[in-house]
Amino acid sequence: MLSTQLMKLAEQNEWKTNNHEESVFGTYNGYLFTAFEGKGFKTFITPLAGINEEGLEAILTFLKKNQRALNLRNYEVSDNFLCVRQHEGLFKLSPDKMEYLLAQISGLLSLYELPPDACVVCGESTRKKGLYFGFYCHLHPECLEQEPVDFTGTTFSDNQIERMADNSQAESVAAPEDDDQQPDELAADVTEFPEAVTDEPAILVEEPEADAADAADAADAADAADPRS
Repeated sequence: MLSTQLMKLAEQNEWKTNNHEESVFGTYNGYLFTAFEGKGFKTFITPLAGINEEGLEAILTFLKKNQRALNLRNYEVSDNFLCVRQHEGLFKLSPDKMEYLLAQISGLLSLYELPPDACVVCGESTRKKGLYFGFYCHLHPECLEQEPVDFTGTTFSDNQIERMADNSQAESVAAPEDDDQQPDELAADVTEFPEAVTDEPAILVEEPEADAADAADAADAADAADPRS
């Protein structure tokens, strides 16, 4: 079950819930994220399709240098996705701490000019969005059956990318019964996915047109996250 804190993060940013995967997903500073609960950590996954070698190296260097400051349990890059796990102890991570991590990551992606609308399979621009193996990303419908272009230096494997999702939710814990905000209350106004979503590699998500303010927000976040400053 999703915790109150993660549901609050979703509410603050107008994200949606995926009840089958027990995840929330949406846009932050123009980039797409999926978040999962874990036992003692929160997992955030964002697509990296279209990233160049300099950008990928810079992001990994930044995460390594700031692992303690960002309270990271670990992180990995695989199959055109970045997966970051943020540690939490006896006290749950606040939505503000989670947003700070999202701001750092999205700022770096903007700084190194990762196309925010790149299809996770081919890397070309598209307005279409979907859940690809449960991860929120831009996605051409015609690319669903295609072999992905490898932007992260790994070989694509259906089993491998599914394991990343499984590991993100491993030993997931339920929110306390006395939580003051029930997930169903928030989920009433968001997309609920059919049973078939667990049997298909992807499902397209219809989204309204992006707000023009996203670009300005991403630029501000990039300045704050610039490792060269």
